[in-house]
Amino acid sequence: MFDELKQGALKITEALYRTTDLFSDAEPLKWALRKEALDILNAQPRDILALEATVKNILLKLELAACGTFISKKNFDVLGREYKTLLDKILSDNSNGQVNIEAQPMIAIALKAKTMPAYRSGRQETLMSALKEKGRLSVGDLAKALGELVSEKTVQRELSTLVARGAVKQEGNRRWRRYFV
Repeated sequence: MFDELKQGALKITEALYRTTDLFSDAEPLKWALRKEALDILNAQPRDILALEATVKNILLKLELAACGTFISKKNFDVLGREYKTLLDKILSDNSNGQVNIEAQPMIAIALKAKTMPAYRSGRQETLMSALKEKGRLSVGDLAKALGELVSEKTVQRELSTLVARGAVKQEGNRRWRRYFV
């Protein structure tokens, strides 16, 4: 039964990593969430109380991230729901005595970075060509290059995807951030 919990935790951790990729590397909340998610993956069956506390801590930190606009409402709802489901499973298994205290030692699970597909949308191609032609540009400049059909927020999402793939580099913070190839 503990293996099923681990598999569920692995899927939630993958989603958490994808979501926290959008946080700044300088944001301590990003690293705190990831550390606690890995603590869940590395937990042993005998650590059921610590596991429960860790899941509750993650839920609190997710609420903080949602209040601080680090995470969208949709991502918060999905992650919160999944962590609450995991917590319910932990509590029910513990109260039913289904967690085997004498289980074989588990090997620590390390999260492997997944490579993103190389597919680029038409918007991404347009962004790439604008960056190649004009050099370092802001989100606003790139939104103008795409025309009025696309909002700055959409451009920002596309740029985040390109940065995550390594196709585009960025420098600066927030309003002063510039993107380049």
